[in-house]
Parts: sequence; structure tokens; C-alpha cells
Amino acid sequence: MLLAELIEGLPVSVVHGDPALVRVSDITEDSRTVLPGAMFVARAGLTADGTRFIADAVRAGAAVILTERPETCPDGVAVVACDEAPLCMALCAERLFGNPSGRLLVAGVTGTNGKSTVAHLVHGLMNRVGVRCGMIGTVLIDDGSESAPSPMTTPPAIELSRTLATMVDAGCEAAVMEVSSHALDQRRADAIAFDAGIFTNITGDHADYHKTFEAYLTAKRRLLGLLRGDAPGILNADDAVVAASAEAVASGRPVLCRELVGGVAADADWTFERISRSIEGESLAIRTAGHEIRATVPLIGGFNAMNVCQAVAAAWWLLDRAGMDKPERASRIGQALSLATAPTGRVEPVHGAGDDVRVFVDFAHTDDALDRVLSAVRAVSEPGSELTVVFGCGGDRDTEKRPRMGAVAAANADRIVLTSDNPRSEPPSTIIDAILPGIPKERRGGTLVHTAREIAIREAILGAAAGGVVVIAGKGHETDQVSRNSSGRLVSRRFVDQEYARAALADRRAGVTA
Repeated sequence: MLLAELIEGLPVSVVHGDPALVRVSDITEDSRTVLPGAMFVARAGLTADGTRFIADAVRAGAAVILTERPETCPDGVAVVACDEAPLCMALCAERLFGNPSGRLLVAGVTGTNGKSTVAHLVHGLMNRVGVRCGMIGTVLIDDGSESAPSPMTTPPAIELSRTLATMVDAGCEAAVMEVSSHALDQRRADAIAFDAGIFTNITGDHADYHKTFEAYLTAKRRLLGLLRGDAPGILNADDAVVAASAEAVASGRPVLCRELVGGVAADADWTFERISRSIEGESLAIRTAGHEIRATVPLIGGFNAMNVCQAVAAAWWLLDRAGMDKPERASRIGQALSLATAPTGRVEPVHGAGDDVRVFVDFAHTDDALDRVLSAVRAVSEPGSELTVVFGCGGDRDTEKRPRMGAVAAANADRIVLTSDNPRSEPPSTIIDAILPGIPKERRGGTLVHTAREIAIREAILGAAAGGVVVIAGKGHETDQVSRNSSGRLVSRRFVDQEYARAALADRRAGVTA
């Protein structure tokens, strides 16, 4: 693509070179991946300044440099200046890859908790009704040709557009993507043409990055500000802060979802009623404007019922854009919903029919998420059954939530087992010491502490009372653990909660005791 076509109408200015003569074949912000003819984006990041690598990029064959600091560029290469490199990079990437988001039906999901579950549900619903749908999220990326573990919730802007282009090439008609607060703050998704935005909930998290709750909320609301045309902002109206975000929906089309309690749900476009519930899942009736969808899903808790409702509302709208009429939508979504599965590491059952305790693995790593999961499990457990929670907190991350998580565990669980999550550069004992003040003094003596997570999981399961429930929280879908080795270097080792839990359950069935 000619540089003139690539930057036409964008907020940039040409400093050097003739854009009508420069051809751009690729775009990157990593000088090590520059190919001949590429646009190199030289911008300041969180840990490095890209302008330091301009010379490397030019030597590798970069045809043009996009930067906020054109004075750092050498002669002999085309230079395009801008005031906001992250935004211009996103816009250029989307255009260079053929505007793939405009060729797909795209739903974006944000919120503190529930993003992965909602994305998983939308992905499943769309594919089961026959509309090929890709997914970008915390757990995996399905680009239409293959599924692979995801390195982060929302990829950088260039990879985001590249992945959407792969979906188009693979025959996808739709895509659902999780959009993190970091990604929104860094404008990674600003070039995406969203057909729907979903805001699940908002509680405190990522204080290490955003510093204040107000800054965190502002970042989350940016997704709603990216909605154009008649794209709906699908809001969890049972969360007062999310409901108040209706004014932030740039399309002017907020869609409110509420739980129907006592037959009343004022000011709602979608409602859901929890017909019955058990440790195996929820039976729901979801309604909108004369249509009802009923299904039993293998998800536990009111928060998951809301996740289902919002996912259905999103799929409903995407299928409308695909040309499907309402009666067919209601029928086919209902059939698809009855086949829904629990996403990996989201209140995921690990136990089997022969086990005398139930074990769930969940990604809950905030106090609000832990509270929701433990409360939900308690509500559907047998009266008087023992509830055990195994958890820790991540190192080098938000420290303010650590005592809050301790308090939540003490308020909901009968047994508490503190352990490591991903300690990263922090000593595990330091993290645990920060959790303990949240646990009442009278409970601390009975709190088990094992910095080795595998031992904590094993002790929790082998020592659980028959008929009890064990929730292993914090890592969910993750398959490794990051910590310092004896030499002080950060290392990653394979660690899957589900595998250690299954091994402990096998030992318990064999009669091994703690």
C-alpha cells in the first residue's frame, strides 16, 4: 500500500519523503521484526523508548518511521509525525490489513470480572447457530484457522488488526474480544469498528497501573465511547456504576440487563430469572420484548447468570446484523445456549462422579471476584457442608487488594489455605503476610499456609471433610507460575491447578490422608 493511501485523512504530517512514492508492506513497533518496506512505529512505551531503535529499523529496511519525535530520525528515510503515536499506529495497522474489523461483526467485552466468560459464551453461541466467530481473550485466541493460548487479554494494536485479518481470511463472519483497561488506556482498540460493546461490572483492580478507581473506570468506559452508529452498549444494570455509564455510550444506544426479582425489573431491555439453581448449574429464563429464551447452563451464581444474559443480548444483536429474524434468533440461541460449556478456569469443576468432595478452579484474583465465587458456591452447597478456599495474590501487582481478599475468604469459607499465586519478584511469604491482616485474629491460628502451591492444593483436598467443597482461586486457566529462582532470576514453570487437583483427588479416592 502506498504511504499516501495509508495515512490519508489521519492526524499525521509528512516530514520527509514523498508519500505517493513510498510503498508500505508491513507495520511494526519492534525493530527486531522490521522487514524491508515496513513502517516502524517509534514511540515511548512503559519500559523502553522506541526512538532508540530507529537506526536499527532503518538498517533492517524500514521504509517509513511514524513518530511523535521526528527530530530523532536520520535523513534518507520517509518520516511521518503525529501527536498520538498509539492512536495513529492503531489506525494505520487497521487500514494496512484491509480494515478487517469493518468486515466482521465485532463485539468487545470489558469489565473487572466476567470478560472471559461472556466472550466464551458469545463465541460458543455464534458458532453453534452457524455464524463462524473468532475470539481474542485472556484464555485463548481463535483466529478462524487455529486456537492457541493467549499471551495477554488484549494484544497490541498491530497484532489485534493482524489477527482480525486472519479471521477474515479464514472465513469468519464475527469476532468477540476482551478489551482490558490497559488496552483501552493505551488505545489499542481505538481503530476497531465495534458492532456491540459489553460492560460486565466494575470493582477495584489494577491500582498499580491506574492509581485511582476513577482512572480505572474512565479506562473501562472508553469502550463505550468507541461505539458508533447504532452499536449497542450492553450494560449490567444491576451494577450501579455500570448502569450510570449509559451516558458514556457514544452511539446513544444503551441496552440494560437486569435480574428479574419478584416479577419486577424496571428500566430494562433484557431480564433474566433464575428458575432453579444447583451445584451443577443454573436454569434461566431470559427475556426481551416479547421473546423468551430458556436454558440450563453449567455455570454457578447470579453473576454468571448476568454473564449469560449479556452474552445472549450481544449474540442477539450480532445475529440481527447478520440478517436473522427475531423468532429464528430466539429459537436458535435457545438451542445453542443449552449446549453451553463452562470456560476453562471459571468455576470449573475438577471432581468426578466417584469423589466425595467437589473441587472447583477459578480465576478469581480480586476481592470482589472471590466474594462472588465463594458466595455462589456456598448458596448451592448442601447445608452444613464445609467450604475450603485456596488462594494467594500476584506479586508486583495491586497490593491494596491483598488484605481485602483475606477478609473475603474469612467471611465466606470455613477453611482457608494461603499460598503462592504468581509471586514474580516478590518473596511469597511477603505477599501472604500482606493478606493475613484481613483475616480476623481469631481465624489466623486455623489458617493453613503453604508457600508451595502444589502442597497447598493437596492439603486442602486431602484434608477436606466428606461432602465439602474446595475452591482453588487465582490462576484459573493459567498453565505456568512465575517466581524467582535460587539465583534471583525470574523463571516460569509449568503449573496447572487442575492437574494438581486431579492428582490429589485420585490420592483421596485411594485412601491417602493429609
